[in-house]
Amino acid sequence: MAQCNGCLKDNTKGFCSSCETILFYRSKVSPQLKFNWEDISKRIDGQPMGFSISGVQRKGFIGKPRGIELIPKMDIDEKSQYIIKPMLSRFNLPDQSPANEHVTMQIAKQLFSIKIAECAFMSFANGTPAYITKRFDYSGNREKLNQEDFVSVLKAADKYASKTYQDIGEWLSPLNRVDFLRILIFNFLSGNGDVHLKNISLLETTDGDMMLSPSYDLMNTKIHLTDNLLALNLFGEMEQTNLPLGEKYCYKREDFIEFGKRLKIKETIIKKIIDPFDNKEDEILIMVDKSFLSDDAKKLYKNNVVENYKLFRQSKRVVS
Repeated sequence: MAQCNGCLKDNTKGFCSSCETILFYRSKVSPQLKFNWEDISKRIDGQPMGFSISGVQRKGFIGKPRGIELIPKMDIDEKSQYIIKPMLSRFNLPDQSPANEHVTMQIAKQLFSIKIAECAFMSFANGTPAYITKRFDYSGNREKLNQEDFVSVLKAADKYASKTYQDIGEWLSPLNRVDFLRILIFNFLSGNGDVHLKNISLLETTDGDMMLSPSYDLMNTKIHLTDNLLALNLFGEMEQTNLPLGEKYCYKREDFIEFGKRLKIKETIIKKIIDPFDNKEDEILIMVDKSFLSDDAKKLYKNNVVENYKLFRQSKRVVS
């Protein structure tokens, strides 16, 4: 069964009309690009290095200056409109990373109403998979909006500095604290262990306020490597950094309730945020099955989600 390369709508070849509007300004764009990653990478000076998923994810910029074609090289005055990522260059199942990020972003948007950077699963001219995401740091009239990640906001030494999610949450406005709690629960349940300080940002609104940006770089990292349940501690005094070497703190529902309380979110609102997650496990698994992941990757993704839900529903603190 064909699925929309944007929203995964059934019985759709390429992009549905809604995704054409959201992603491509109503243009009919083919999910197969007419260029390869090498057409972009040869203009990139060096490659990012590191041990996290994001540390080795290559990124390029593409545009759509006219007509219906996406192109890797814009005119000198043309601002890039999309970020494009090829498959990972290493780790387990590297060719599955574009489909992984795509379905995780769609699950966040469709099942949990998390605002995301709009995205699509595509392929290069040679058939290798690609992930594209529409840039959100430009206004409707193409003026650049200020975006600042939490390495900068918290004046941290690096993206894994000794900061916690509580440090981030306490900085946010009351409304954004509610959104942030929902995002953290989603990342835990979906197996994303790479939400570090650079993957959480503030974005300038048209009114000049700095608010939590749409979510980006969401994926089930456990498909590709063994990492922590979350990239940072929720609360520094309760977690893995204070445990004996080799032991790992396992989160549960009560941890996120406590997190919400520390951010001064009303208990009735915390309940409204957390309760819907309990009813969405099967829907997550269904969306994974509809995705562009391979059968092996789907199995790993679903097993990880099931395991994380078991941890989430435990009544007692668990150390493994």
